[in-house]
Amino acid sequence: MRNPEHVLDLVRTRYRNDWRDWLMQGHSIGLSFPLSAPSAQVIARNADLVDQWARGWRTWARAHPAATLRSASRRTLIGAQEVFTHLDLATVDDLVSLDHDLADHWSRANARWASLRILPGGVVTERLRPHLQQIVDLEETDFRTLRDAIVWFTSNPRSGLTIRQVPVVGMHTKWLARNRRLVLACLNIAPQARAVDESRDGEVHQDDLDPLGLKALPVHVDVILADPADRELVCGLRHFSAPCPEIAALPLHPDTVLIVENKESAYLVPDLSRTVIIHSLGNHLAVLEQIEWLRGARHLHWGDLDRAGLTLLSRARALLPSLLSVLMDPITFETHKTLAVDDTTRADPPVPNLTDAEPATLAALTTRQGTHLRLEQERLPPLFVLDQLDRAMTASTPASP
Repeated sequence: MRNPEHVLDLVRTRYRNDWRDWLMQGHSIGLSFPLSAPSAQVIARNADLVDQWARGWRTWARAHPAATLRSASRRTLIGAQEVFTHLDLATVDDLVSLDHDLADHWSRANARWASLRILPGGVVTERLRPHLQQIVDLEETDFRTLRDAIVWFTSNPRSGLTIRQVPVVGMHTKWLARNRRLVLACLNIAPQARAVDESRDGEVHQDDLDPLGLKALPVHVDVILADPADRELVCGLRHFSAPCPEIAALPLHPDTVLIVENKESAYLVPDLSRTVIIHSLGNHLAVLEQIEWLRGARHLHWGDLDRAGLTLLSRARALLPSLLSVLMDPITFETHKTLAVDDTTRADPPVPNLTDAEPATLAALTTRQGTHLRLEQERLPPLFVLDQLDRAMTASTPASP
């Protein structure tokens, strides 16, 4: 015999499973929940318990007038007994009235669905179904931005603007990075299939902007010209940042290109003949394919000793197959492990191209308890770093032109 709280659990489960259908179908349907009514034998053996159960349901029903208790008669040794068999609800509104949280969710879902239905551009499509919970969960300001964005993109499908130039209050790069898939779904546009979703890092890839008719700002590349002769080409500048096409156009012919994950570590590298340092690329690794003067050089990579650092290394190697890692080996990690801290950030697995000792480094980052560690490259002693970089530069063999 199910008591009211047990049946309410069934009600909540049914709502979680079906509310999207109810919202999109737009009509009420009868809903019924079995109460596991006692049999004649149970009534005969436990008359007092069954009576207490029935009185509990009557009390509950008086407090919930939207619900109807269906009953049936049971023939028993002590005569015919009426028992409740089902809880019946005529509409979804009746169902959600049984639970305050469900009522709030359903009210919010209906209000936002109604607001979207009147927008131009065919917002109400099956493509939107997986995103309905995100719509309900949006803060009110974000939902207003979403509505305004849908209206604007519908009227301006090929604007050629950057994200921050879009005249929609609240629209900025991080907002679109968080809500890009929702915007596309509302516009009935299929998202680009991408192995790596860079938008979670607060950036939006040009491929993801194309369906919205927007353009990305050019990626800036940070470089250090470690060769004094190269600095003469740019009025003596050693450290500078410029859009990728301008960096690619520099008349450089380095023997070695060192890719460093973080700026502070890159600044540690001293002057070196025919050497260029590229740093702070983050996930903008695609620029490595766009810089022609990289092709005739040997390629070294120095990143953080953490899962994300090894993933970035693997992605860079997918673009530069001859790329060698420096200061990312298990000996370096174990020697300086006391400088490591807990790593609680989410990290994608590396591309399956780790070489030599790199898989052992990845394994060393996981503790016996299943947690993870990270050793930021800035924490390594400078003298140790410079010695290891010097060894790597000497050991590396220039790539063939």
